[in-house]
Amino acid sequence: MRRGSNQLRLADYNQAVVLELVRRSPGVSRADLQRESGLSSQTISNITRRLVDDQLICESAPGAGARGRPSIPLVPEPDGAYSVGVHIDPARLTVVLLDLAGEVRLARQERTPQATNPSEVTAFIADVVDGLVAEAAPDRSRVLGLGIAAPGPLDVEAGLLLDPPQLPNWRNVQLRADLHEATGLPVLLDKDVTAAATAELRRSPEASNTFVFLYLGSGVGASVVLDNQVVRGVTNNMGEVGDLLVDPDAEQLEWNGRRGGLAAACVPEALVLQAARVGLMPLPDMNDYVAVDDACSALCDLAASGNAVAARILHRAASRVAVGLGVLVNLLDVPRVVLGGPLWDRLSPAFLPVVPELVTRELVAARGGVRVEGSAVGDRVAAQGAAELVMDHFLAPRASALMVD
Repeated sequence: MRRGSNQLRLADYNQAVVLELVRRSPGVSRADLQRESGLSSQTISNITRRLVDDQLICESAPGAGARGRPSIPLVPEPDGAYSVGVHIDPARLTVVLLDLAGEVRLARQERTPQATNPSEVTAFIADVVDGLVAEAAPDRSRVLGLGIAAPGPLDVEAGLLLDPPQLPNWRNVQLRADLHEATGLPVLLDKDVTAAATAELRRSPEASNTFVFLYLGSGVGASVVLDNQVVRGVTNNMGEVGDLLVDPDAEQLEWNGRRGGLAAACVPEALVLQAARVGLMPLPDMNDYVAVDDACSALCDLAASGNAVAARILHRAASRVAVGLGVLVNLLDVPRVVLGGPLWDRLSPAFLPVVPELVTRELVAARGGVRVEGSAVGDRVAAQGAAELVMDHFLAPRASALMVD
C-alpha cells in the first residue's frame, strides 16, 4: 500500500491513500490508518472528517465485547460513489452497477446484438446502461464513469478496438469516445481478461495474491496476477493464449483456431462443432455467436443429465485445458490457477472434478502442487472488473497526482 505525505499541497493524494485503505480494509480505525499510511494523527483526523462529510466513508459500531474506549471502525459509504461495468462478449452483454463498498447493486445480462454496424451495438449498450443507472443509482451525479471490458486486441490509450476476431466490422472502432458521447459518462476501455483478473483479485481474501486467471467465454485468454498486481504487457494486450498447443493429435476442425490449440479445445465454436460432427445436435449458424452459445449450453446440459457422448466431449476439453494450464504454471511458477468467464459456470461441473489432478500431472517434478479453483465472482467477472477499474482510476492514489505544475 502506498504511504502518504504530510505536506499540505499533497492533501488530495493523501485523501486518496486513506480512502483506498478504508476501501480495501473495511473496519479499520483511525489508529490503523495512521500506522498504515505514515501520516500524522492530525492529518488522519482531518482527512477522515472530510471523507465523512463528503459521504465517502462512515463510522460503524465497534464490535461486540470491546473493552474500554473502543476504536471506531471506518467503512466505505456504499452510496458515496458508483461505477458501471460492461462486458462485451460476442454472445453475451453483461452490465453491472458497483457501489463504493464493492457490491453489485444491479446486474443485467442481454444477448449481444449480432449487428455488423458497431454504432447499433453502441446505442444498445448506452440504453442498457442508462436504464441500469436510473433504476439502481439514487444519485446519478455520484456515478464516476463507465468501464468497458472487450475482447482484444485493443489500443487502451486511444480507446480503440483494433480488430477483434469475433466482432466483424469492428476494426479501429472508437468505442471509448462513442460511448462517452452516447452516455455522457467518462469511459475507460480495457481488455476482458485483464478486467476479469482485476475482479478476482479484489474478491480474494488472501493478503498476497499470485495466480493465473484463465478466461473462458466466446474466446479464451489468460491473465497473470503477481504480488497483487495484474500484469498487462507493453501494449496492454497480454493474454493471447488461444494458439498454445495442447494436443498435436487433435482432430482437424473447420474453424479458424490453430489445430490442437487451446482455443480449439474449449471455446463454444469448437465444442459445438465436435458435438455436431458426432450427431449429437444440428450444426447452428457458426456466424451467429448467440446461436453457438445456446448450442454450447445445450451440450453442457446434455453432459450434466448423463449423456455419455456429451460428457466425453467435455472431458476431452478439460484434459486439453489442463495441458495448457500446466504449461502456464510451469512457465510462471505460480501457486494458484483460477478459471472463470461467461462460459465457466456451464463448464465447471465437468471441469472441476478432473482439471486439478490433470494439471498436477503436467507440472515439472521439482515444484510442488498448485491450487486450481473456479472464480469467486461468477460469470459477470469481466463486467465487475471493468467497474472496479473505474473505481481505481478515479479514487485510488496514483503517482500522477504528485505532479505539480
